[in-house]
Amino acid sequence: MSFRPRHEHELNALSDDELIAYIRDARAAGALEPARVALQVLIFGHWNIVVARLRMKLPGHVVEDTAGDVIARAITSTFAGASVGEFKSWLNTILRRAIVDFYRDRERTIATDPLFRDHDDHPAPEPGSPDHAGYVETQMVIQSVLDELRGDHRAVVEIVVLQGRMADDACAEVAGMTPDNVYQVVRRFRVRLREALEGDNG
Repeated sequence: MSFRPRHEHELNALSDDELIAYIRDARAAGALEPARVALQVLIFGHWNIVVARLRMKLPGHVVEDTAGDVIARAITSTFAGASVGEFKSWLNTILRRAIVDFYRDRERTIATDPLFRDHDDHPAPEPGSPDHAGYVETQMVIQSVLDELRGDHRAVVEIVVLQGRMADDACAEVAGMTPDNVYQVVRRFRVRLREALEGDNG
């Protein structure tokens, strides 16, 4: 059976299954532009789902912009699956990467603000607020990484990273530490934190 390109208003009326079948048929026929348009229709049809999932993970004020980033990444990526399940898994991977990127960008705040207590500049989000789920999840990851450290290294991280104090303070308060030691401990902690945040979200 020959492939017949459809107008966009026709594509909007198709189900996810029908759109994926159309994309597969278009590619098989070498009709790459109709396949691209249909993929865009399929992706934009999941806008509300993307927004809802991001609201569970990110502060409310960044959700719409991040959703736009997810949709843009999806449109410029390649979907090679043949089922709705594969499409959802593919889109979910892109969404998780966007969440990882957000928390990676926020690491400079995580690395300089005291944690596990409220404070004036960056108070903990109220329970039930759009920010709260992501905040709690991040706190749990940080606590997990801290728990991996031996005692003197954890003390260094708490002084320099979590309390925002100077390396000299860590040298004065933790036996056997030099500025070079402190730098290495802090650097390894931040690398491990990035890995843990990525593993947790992606």
